[in-house]
Amino acid sequence: MIEPTLTPFGIEGPKTFHTDDKFELDYLRQIDTCIEWLKAKKIDRGINQLSTSYGIKHIIERELNTYVSNGCFIAAVLFLGIPYKRISGSPNILIAISGTELYKNDPNRG
Repeated sequence: MIEPTLTPFGIEGPKTFHTDDKFELDYLRQIDTCIEWLKAKKIDRGINQLSTSYGIKHIIERELNTYVSNGCFIAAVLFLGIPYKRISGSPNILIAISGTELYKNDPNRG
């Protein structure tokens, strides 16, 4: 699925992706980081109603000690075709991944 209003902030966010090459390359790096993180996870059939894309991006940041934007995480979900659900009135989404899978390598949940 394509989300035409996707920005680094999330869906229907107030900011737009920069066209400056420096920023563009950084966004591509962030998306790639999220893709690799998601590929290592077992995707569920059902949507996790408790963990938003914004919360998951923070898990990735803690695990990999790097920054990723909410919108770049969402772009990775879209690229991989992971089932998701938009949250009405929010820039965030919910995805099909279990809480156990999300937190298994989180340094704050050891």
